[in-house]
Amino acid sequence: MKIAVSAWSFHEPLYAGKLRQSDVPAEVAALGFRHVELLEMFLWRKPPGILERVLRRTTPPASPAVDYSHATLHELAGARLRAGTQLVCWAVDTDLTITDADTRHAQLAHIATAIEAARFLGAPMLRLTTGGKEGEPDAVGRVVDTLRSVLPAAMARGAKLAIENHLGLSADPNALVEIVQALNSPYVGVCLDLGNLPAGEADEGIKLLAPHAIHVHCKSNSFDANGEETTINYGAAMQALRSAGYKGVLSIEFEGDGSPADGIRKTKALIEKYQNH
Repeated sequence: MKIAVSAWSFHEPLYAGKLRQSDVPAEVAALGFRHVELLEMFLWRKPPGILERVLRRTTPPASPAVDYSHATLHELAGARLRAGTQLVCWAVDTDLTITDADTRHAQLAHIATAIEAARFLGAPMLRLTTGGKEGEPDAVGRVVDTLRSVLPAAMARGAKLAIENHLGLSADPNALVEIVQALNSPYVGVCLDLGNLPAGEADEGIKLLAPHAIHVHCKSNSFDANGEETTINYGAAMQALRSAGYKGVLSIEFEGDGSPADGIRKTKALIEKYQNH
């Protein structure tokens, strides 16, 4: 399995304005990685304030305040090529449960723009979020309908759609399984985030989602004296992925305090510790 680094691992210096996302491929390459995941949410002209950051994390808007200009995309594509890195995923924030016709139209246009950007940047996959609320009636059906609307464009451009267990409806792993099974397409699967499951339910949730995973986020926050992540059972997670026959990318998402480089190295060491056990 390939190990990549997500731009989210550098969220602190990105939000502080110390880095731009176009700097991330070089940072990743300097750490010895050749695969990178980049995020739509970091396509900004200036870093957002604290309130805007919180709102972006909790309620993906229909038309995010991101800069999809040709200049920005050319800058990002050039930076990736100069760093000698391969883009494994373009992460997009979406709400696939919208009912209002105008807002849904705007969301479909947003996804179409993201698909074109992914093709231009060289990403074979888009990570999407469901939005909505956990347990919301009929929300699964709305997600399936929305994905059916955008799937032909994604397939035409060779881009797979990976739906992350994140906030809202997708906080329920069973809902994600239902969505993927309803679509029954090799172009649609789960982006399994190892750190986005409730304590006490994570091991079972990972086992449930692993057979449907086409992309994996290896989340990390803090480590104990033995190098183990303090909130995620990496041994059990890697075993679940092996049992499911997962062969895709493992994308490191360090979101703890301190040095991104240190957190990324420790996460890589932990993955490698259990990858072949």
